Amino acid sequence: KKAGKSKSPAKPKKPTSKKGKKGKKGKKQKVDKNLLYCDDKHFDPNLAIVTVEHCLKCPIYREMAEKIFADICLAFPDVKFKLIRNDFDRLEAREGAFEIFLAKNCRLPSELLWSGIDRGPPRREKIPLDITPFIPVIEKQLDLQNNTL
Repeated sequence: KKAGKSKSPAKPKKPTSKKGKKGKKGKKQKVDKNLLYCDDKHFDPNLAIVTVEHCLKCPIYREMAEKIFADICLAFPDVKFKLIRNDFDRLEAREGAFEIFLAKNCRLPSELLWSGIDRGPPRREKIPLDITPFIPVIEKQLDLQNNTL
């Protein structure tokens, strides 16, 4: 028999990774830059928020959300807008949903401009083709009635 060594079975090693803990002690968690627009430091009362909830099953919904946002920006070039799709992809959108909301800024309630939930099929009926019917509503929401475009 050799001295100092026993023939007892080796103990299994414990895993070194700590599952369930987010980061190490003292380490700052990363802040989602998309959410900075509404905190006190970055808040802009003139940044209007366009929120679109759209179904994720078909990519045309995403493309149309981008197109409608671009059309709104072109219709109101003097207003700054921010597009939020499906709450920055944290929202599980309803099947067949295509809804457009507008808020004057991130701290005010949003108003529904369009809902395609009860429309269609076909899919083209769920998405507005033109933003012209929304322009008076957007002007009212943003207090732009007296301004000429």
